[in-house]
Amino acid sequence: MGYRAYLFLFLLLLPVEPSLAQKALVEGFINYKVKLVSAGGKVFDGTYTFTFKGGQLRKDLKLANGYQHVIIINSTANTVYSLQSRGGKKYAIELSMEDLIRKQEKYTGFTIAHEEVRPDNIASCATYKGSITYKDGAAFDVCYTKDWYPALPITYGRFPDVHFMPLMFSLDEDGVTMHFNAEKIEAGPVENANFRIPPDYTMISYKEYKKMQGEPQVEIKN
Repeated sequence: MGYRAYLFLFLLLLPVEPSLAQKALVEGFINYKVKLVSAGGKVFDGTYTFTFKGGQLRKDLKLANGYQHVIIINSTANTVYSLQSRGGKKYAIELSMEDLIRKQEKYTGFTIAHEEVRPDNIASCATYKGSITYKDGAAFDVCYTKDWYPALPITYGRFPDVHFMPLMFSLDEDGVTMHFNAEKIEAGPVENANFRIPPDYTMISYKEYKKMQGEPQVEIKN
C-alpha cells in the first residue's frame, strides 16, 4: 500500500470535531414537553414550542389547564410582543428588546464542565450532559445536542448566544419550576403568518398592561 493510501486511511480515522457538523436552526422548530410546578406544589403539564424563521422567533406555551402564552420576537425590527388574554380580551403587549437583552447579561460567559455523552438520544439527537456555571457561581445541569444551535442569539434567556441546543433542563423563577424535555427538532419552511400579531389582538404598551386589574400571571424567563 502506497503512502497516499496510508494517508487517506489515517485521515478517515481522525476524530471529527462535533462542532464542525453543527447546523444553525434558521427555519424550523423545537418542541418541548413541559411540566410546571407552582410555588404551592400544583403541577401543570403542557408543551412549549420555539419556531424560527431568520431573525424571527415565536415561543408558544400551552398548558393542559387551558393557559396559553405567546412571545413573538423580530430581531430585525427590534420588536418583542407578548400575546395574552385578560378578562376575555386579547392583548399584544409591546415589550422592550433592550430589557430582554439586559436581563440576559448576567448569564453571559457561562462555562460547561463535567461533559459526558449520554447513552440515549433525546429528540433523535446525539445528547451530552454537562454542568453550566455562571459568573456569579450559580450552576445547574443541562442535557443538550451539538447537532443544532439556535440561529437567534437571544433565543434562550439563560443560554445567551449558545452554540448547542438545550434539550432537557429545569428553570426556577419566583418559586415556580418549569421542566423542559425536548420531543422533536425539525428544520423546514415556516409561514410568515406565524410571526404576525393576530387581528383580534389589541396592541398596548407594557405600562398600559401593568395598569390593568387582574390576577398576576406567572412568567418563566427562558
